[in-house]
Parts: sequence; structure tokens; C-alpha cells
Amino acid sequence: MRHIPRDMWLLAAGVAVNSLGFAFMWPLTAIYVHRVLGQPMTVVGVLLTAQAGAGLLGSFWGGVLFDRFGARRPLLVAVAVNVMLMAWIGLDRNFWVYAVGATFAGMGVGVVFPCLNALAAQLWPGAGRNAFNVVYVAQNAGVAFGSILGGLVASIGFQFTFFSAAMLLATFWVLIAVAYRGTAFDRPPAPEAAVGRRLQAHRVPLASLGSATWLLAAGLMLDWVAYVQWQSTTPNYMQAEGLALPLYSLLWTINGGLILLGQPLVLAVVRWLPRAKTQILVGNALFLLAFLLLAGRQAYPVYVAAMALSTLGEMLVWPAVPAAADQWAPPGRRGTVQGLISMAGSVGRMAGPLLGGILYVAIAPAGLFLIMAAIFVGAGLVYLVYDRLGRNPDIRQRVDPTRSAEQNG
Repeated sequence: MRHIPRDMWLLAAGVAVNSLGFAFMWPLTAIYVHRVLGQPMTVVGVLLTAQAGAGLLGSFWGGVLFDRFGARRPLLVAVAVNVMLMAWIGLDRNFWVYAVGATFAGMGVGVVFPCLNALAAQLWPGAGRNAFNVVYVAQNAGVAFGSILGGLVASIGFQFTFFSAAMLLATFWVLIAVAYRGTAFDRPPAPEAAVGRRLQAHRVPLASLGSATWLLAAGLMLDWVAYVQWQSTTPNYMQAEGLALPLYSLLWTINGGLILLGQPLVLAVVRWLPRAKTQILVGNALFLLAFLLLAGRQAYPVYVAAMALSTLGEMLVWPAVPAAADQWAPPGRRGTVQGLISMAGSVGRMAGPLLGGILYVAIAPAGLFLIMAAIFVGAGLVYLVYDRLGRNPDIRQRVDPTRSAEQNG
């Protein structure tokens, strides 16, 4: 821990505060819109899809803005807008105010996270997945504590959850304004070597970022399509089996506890498997095993074991994919690459609940979980294609001749 640069600690603090703020809001969306604002669950689904779609657009623009302006200015604008939106929602208990405010807040969140990921790689060059892992752990710490505190505050009054979110986001804005200073924060990354100058003169379109980046994005999207069933269909199955809602909540307590307390285990695995592509494949295999367990007998200990395996899988995959993608980023396009990776996750989180909902009505739980296991197999095949691509020295040279094969995977 002592070797983490000071600026990375500042970044981690900002990530945690930002996630803490939004964790007051996002977990309570369905309850607030349905029970307080009196809208049917179909409207809740439409609103959640709109938020995810806005986040998709925000992810794209966040990456582009990072490449053009650096991290500080996009973060200041996006976080300031989110502060105002949270305050507006808290002041006016109206469905359309919430719908518009929450949707644009989703776009703001989309802008923020590619900037934070790209900034992590810039603040700690050469750290690989370690830099992204700092962001991942800080984000999950904020979500874990924010979800607990948000529920307590909501029991007093929902408007206080939005005001609390606004105050926490305002704290993040002050941290950016005061502490996020210096070349790494203020300026866009400088392209390396002559190829970088050519790329900056002729901006690289998103579709031309390279096969490796798109394969990583496709694999991550498939992983999220299946993984998000933990949040969409799984709680309904558990309740249908007579398992109380607190037992479902306990699964996410296990998830958060493993993420925060299991870092020594992950560090040991990473030392044993130093290549990012190997970590991704092992993590994906753990996802597959977890959902094969769920396809069997749905006793509560099975859910606990499957959640533990899924958490270990995400601890390997979620930080390793953006780290691997960063190694393929053309000079001057680090933000755009992280934006694409963030967009892929958003697409998976949008498509997963829709597919899960259709299958929930059409087939038995075992069938749904087997289909999700097949999707993890598909993701693994995509990652294997990426693995073979990473062994091709000609392709590596076309991306950036200064990067070694070891760096690329």
C-alpha cells in the first residue's frame, strides 16, 4: 500500500466519495418511483433503461473530453451538474422532475467514470491493473457504505437521500477543485512518438481503435449481460422459493466484504498470474462455475457459494479488462478507449435485465442460469480470440511500437 503514489490516494478518495453519493440514490430508484411517486413498475423499467442509455452516451463523451481537455475540467463540469440535479430532485417531489434529473445524472455518471479510469492509468504509469484495482476497490467501498447509509436516511425521508447525495458530490467537486492540480490532472495526455502526432492530427474514430480493444469490450459486455442477473432475476427467484429479502441483501454484504477484505488473496493470484489476459480468463471461468451452481439445486448455501465465486471472478475481471484495454490505446486516445470499455459495460447492464426478464417468464430457473452460463462461455471464447491476437507481434507493432508483448497482456 505504501508504494501507491500520493495522487492515486487523492483519486481513490474522490472515487469513494462520488460512489458513496450516488449509492444514496440508485438502489432506491425502484422503491421511490413506485411507492412514493406512484408509478407502475413498467415505468420504473423504462426509467432505468433511460438512465442506462444516458450513461452510455456519457461514457462516450467522457472519454472524448478526457483526450481533449484532460481530467480536471470535464470532472468539474459533470460533478457540478450532478450536484444541482440531486438538489433539484430533493426539492421537488414530482415524477417528471425525477425522471429528467435522474436521466441526466446517469449521463453525468457516464462522463465521470471513463475520466477516472483514464486518470488512474495516467497518474500511475506502468502499474497496469494495480491502478484500475485502486479505482475498483474505492468505488465498491463507496457503494457498500452508501447503500447502508442511504437506506437509513430514506427511512427519515427520501428527500434527505437526495440532499445527502448532493452534499457528498459537492465534497467531491471541492476535492477536484482544490487537490486535483498539476499536469496529470489538468492537461490531456501527450501522444508518444511520431505515430501519436499523426493520430492527433487525424482523430481516430471509435470504430478504428483496433480489434483487441473491441474484443475486450465485447467480452465485457457479455459478462455483464449474465452477471447482472444477480440484480434482476435472482432476487425474484429467491423470493419465489420462500427465501426472505434480507437473505438476498446478505449476499451483497458478502460481495462487498469479499471485495474489501479479499484484496490480499487477489494480490497473491495476480502475482501468480501476472498477465491480464490470464486473469480475465480465470475470472470468467469463476463466473461460469458460479452460474452452473445456480442451475442446480437452489438452496441458500448454493446462492452463497455462487456469490462468493462471482465476487472472486469480478475482482479479477473488472479491473483487468480496462487495464488490458489501456495497453492497446493509441497514443492520445486513452480516454476514448476507457469510454468504449465503460460503454460496453453499460450495454451489458441494459440488455441483461431485458433478456433475463423474457427468460424469467418463459423458462424455469435452471434453464435461465444455464443460458447465462452459455453466455459466459461465449465471453470466454471472445477473450481467447483476444489472447491469440495479443500473440501477434505485427498487430502489437501497429498499436504502439514502444509497448512490449508483456505489457499487452
